[in-house]
Amino acid sequence: MNVFKSYFQIIFCFLFSTMIVPKLNAFEQSKSVSLQIENFFKNLETLEADFIQVSPSGDISNGKLFLELPGKLRIDYEKPNNLLITSQGLWIVIQDRDSKSTNNIPLKSSPFSMLLDNKSILKSENFKTEYNISSSIISLKIKSYENEKPESLILEFSEKPFSLKKWIIIDTFGESTTVLIQNAKYNINLSHLLFFPIDFLEPNY
Repeated sequence: MNVFKSYFQIIFCFLFSTMIVPKLNAFEQSKSVSLQIENFFKNLETLEADFIQVSPSGDISNGKLFLELPGKLRIDYEKPNNLLITSQGLWIVIQDRDSKSTNNIPLKSSPFSMLLDNKSILKSENFKTEYNISSSIISLKIKSYENEKPESLILEFSEKPFSLKKWIIIDTFGESTTVLIQNAKYNINLSHLLFFPIDFLEPNY
């Protein structure tokens, strides 16, 4: 009887351990990923990179990206788009160099607010976040609690080494624009002049 009882205990312990270990591993992995993401934003001050943008229709654009947290952004498109997007914390300024036109939109109504306004996204009361890991790629989805529309921002990081690889902006209609990050340089000195919009001269009549 004692032999049977001991055998039963061994079987039970084995089954219990095989059930709980994967859960503990998943918890530890989740904790590790959260810490990596938090440290990334905590340590992120500036970013300079090349980018390739793929629009919902499949059109491809190239350019340079500059970021300085909190609040400052410059997305400089190469021709034929020839667009310039800048922000210094309150407004997103979209300018067309060809037509010399300027359009201002509040930063808070832009998906970029999720990235520019918060350096501790995972602990923010304004945003809900979720992430998953697949093939050494960590995807972090950020969405405003106040916005019931599909608008969200997805950041994708490589796991080893941990670095930002791309972001995906999902608009009000659920369509996505993907921006691939290349040749990234972190925490270098950037000129404050980068984040000013173009001052188009008034035409002479």
